[in-house]
Amino acid sequence: MTISILKRPLRSAVEKRFDEPQLGDAGGATDFAAQVKERLWRRMARECEAMAQHALSTGRAIPVDVMERLDRAMSTPHGLGTVATPAGHGDSSLAETADRAASEVATSRFVLLMSTHAELAQTIAPATPEAVRLIADERERRPLRCEFGPLPLVRQMLGLTLLSLGVMLVVALSEEVTAANISKSLLELSGYTLLVTEAFLVSAASLGSCFANLQRINTVISDGTYDPRTQSTYWTRWVMGVISGIVLSRLVYHFFLAQSADHSSDSELPAIGQPLLALLGGYSADFMHGILKRAINTVGSFFGVAMDQGTDNQPRAAPELRA
Repeated sequence: MTISILKRPLRSAVEKRFDEPQLGDAGGATDFAAQVKERLWRRMARECEAMAQHALSTGRAIPVDVMERLDRAMSTPHGLGTVATPAGHGDSSLAETADRAASEVATSRFVLLMSTHAELAQTIAPATPEAVRLIADERERRPLRCEFGPLPLVRQMLGLTLLSLGVMLVVALSEEVTAANISKSLLELSGYTLLVTEAFLVSAASLGSCFANLQRINTVISDGTYDPRTQSTYWTRWVMGVISGIVLSRLVYHFFLAQSADHSSDSELPAIGQPLLALLGGYSADFMHGILKRAINTVGSFFGVAMDQGTDNQPRAAPELRA
C-alpha cells in the first residue's frame, strides 16, 4: 500500500487545489458554495495531515483502513471537471451525465475526507484537530521561535515572566525598598518611595500570575486541547492575578495579618510577608476572588440582601405546559 499523504512535503496536501467541477453558467450562489467547499476541503486536508503526523510521532496506532481512505481522498484525478461535448450534436445529455458523474466523484471524495478526519480525531483524542494543526503550522513557519514555545501565547507569557522577574530584581536594588518601607501601608508612604515599593509588589504579583498561566498553558498544549478562542482569558487571568496580589499584600495583610506579625518573635516576618502574599495572590487569583465574594455575601446577608447572583447565568427550566 502506498500512502501518498505521508510522502509529500509538509502542507503539500493544502497547496494542491481541490478540483471542483466548473459550471460554465454558474451563478454567484454556486461560486460561493464552491468556495466554501474548497475552504473546508483545505482545512480538513491540513488537519488530517497534522493529525496523522501527531499520531505517528506519539506512537498511536492508526487503523489501516483510515489511512487507505485518506490516501484515496487525497489522490485527486486530473481533469475531474473537464467534460468535452461532442461537436455537431444538439443533444447535451452526454455532457450533463459526465458533469453529474464528476460532481458525484468530487462529493464522494469530500465525504471520504470528512469521515477520515473524524476517525483521526478520535484516534488522537483528547487532543483536538485545531490544536494539533496550530502547533504544526507554527513549527513550520517559525522553527527557531518554537524552541522557546510552540505557540505565540507561550512565548509572550514567557517574555512577560522574564520581564516581571527582571523588574523585581532591579527595583529591589533601590535603597527605598527596605523592610521598614515594605511593612508600611499605603497611607504611610508617599512620593517616590511609594512608587518604588508598589512597583516591587506589582512585579512580584505579576511573576506569580505568569507562573500560574504558564502552568495552565503547558497543560493544555501537552494534552493537545488548546483552544485559540480562550487566548484572551489568559491575559484576563494575568490582570486578575496582579490585582489579587496587590489586594492581598496591601489590604488583607495590614487588616488581618499585621497585628499577628508584630507579636511574632521572627523580626523578618513583616518584611517577607507582603512580597510573599503578592506572589501567592498572583498565583491564586481564584482564591482572592473567593475571599471577596464571601465577604460581599456576608455583608449582604447581614443587611438581609441576597448578593450571590451566580445562578442568573444558568439556563432556566422551560415552563410546564398546562393542559
